[in-house]
Amino acid sequence: MFKRETPHPVFSYLIYFGCLVSFFAIAFNWSQGRNVFFVTSYVAFIALIFNPKYYTKRVDLLWAPLLFVTVGLGSIFWVAAYKQPGEYINLYRAFMVTGKLLIATGFVLLIAVNERINFTQLIRPLLLILAISVNLYVIYQGIVHWNVRSTLNFDQATIAAYIITAVDILMLYTLLHINKKHRIILFALGFTIGYTAILHTQTRAAILVFPVISIVMFLVDKKITKKQKYITCLSIILVIILSAFFLKNIINKRVDDFRTDMKTLSKLVPQRENSVGARISMYKTGAMAGNQHILGQSAEQRGAEIAAIVTKHPLLSEALNYTTIHMHNELIDTYSLRGIWGVALLLVLYASLLYLALKTQKNTALLAITMTIIIYGLSDVLFFSSEATGIFGLAVIFSVLIGKHASNPIKIADNQNNANH
Repeated sequence: MFKRETPHPVFSYLIYFGCLVSFFAIAFNWSQGRNVFFVTSYVAFIALIFNPKYYTKRVDLLWAPLLFVTVGLGSIFWVAAYKQPGEYINLYRAFMVTGKLLIATGFVLLIAVNERINFTQLIRPLLLILAISVNLYVIYQGIVHWNVRSTLNFDQATIAAYIITAVDILMLYTLLHINKKHRIILFALGFTIGYTAILHTQTRAAILVFPVISIVMFLVDKKITKKQKYITCLSIILVIILSAFFLKNIINKRVDDFRTDMKTLSKLVPQRENSVGARISMYKTGAMAGNQHILGQSAEQRGAEIAAIVTKHPLLSEALNYTTIHMHNELIDTYSLRGIWGVALLLVLYASLLYLALKTQKNTALLAITMTIIIYGLSDVLFFSSEATGIFGLAVIFSVLIGKHASNPIKIADNQNNANH
């Protein structure tokens, strides 16, 4: 088993089975899903130890996994350098967990990008089952608890929206390639169910981003004809209009909240939290605090810097409520804590995923997931949340597996022959 020139198929089966179990569990029970993912990454590490030459022979496939590991190690080293008891302890713990998850993603992704076996026929149906289950459960929550944001089984509806987005992107890609004759109808139906579920979370970023990502993924797919693209784009626009009509109470509430936020943007209103104003305050104070320590600083020092800034600029006071959490922007938050080296690693990670999607694999599913990670990172810090880090890490892995392989895949049926050599 350990003298083979290529990895034994048992490693692949164990790793991807673990990923599937983790992916299903995350949607409903994060703690169990996280533990399974960590165990899966240990198996991936063992596979790498026994087959180092095989998994490192292609440099172009090394960058994305290596950068996941590097960004994760950066978070862990930063925590080790600055962690101390106090009101910021939960922030340090969060980055320690997400750092480990990023490292785990890197090891499993290294196996996935070099996978020679085509697991598509096994994985796609299971992804469809998961997507249908998650979407219907969220819609059920929305119907039963009308006007209350659907959360799956999480504390925040935003996390539910992220999970739905990741799962549904993989679902839509699968529907585009599972049946050539009916794929347009299936894609439109899948988008309708997914977008309805996202609307029930009332997460503005997801409501705006999901249709755009879906359309981009569809348009860049070379297997779709121009006529099909034209018809589908019109269908998506129609679905959005119909959704806006039938779920107008939900949408009107979010629009009204946004209008109110904009009207009170230049005023201090202590009795009401201004979502837009709070984000602007965090972006400004986070950047200013980062400028004072461009090589990084502790969370405590950042909090002190922001407090000093607010003293001079009272309109930015809402940022004080978030100093023990994050700055609601991946780049700003990273810059304010880990400085320019942290931002550089993050940007190179983004670039490596885009390169893998556009150049190496020409993988529209991976492109869509990567774009989602980048865009959501403009209004939130995905790599602060263990749920978001885990779900998007797994989404990257599965998008690689179900997308177009850079290497020449072989059918699963051929595994038996390989195992006998």
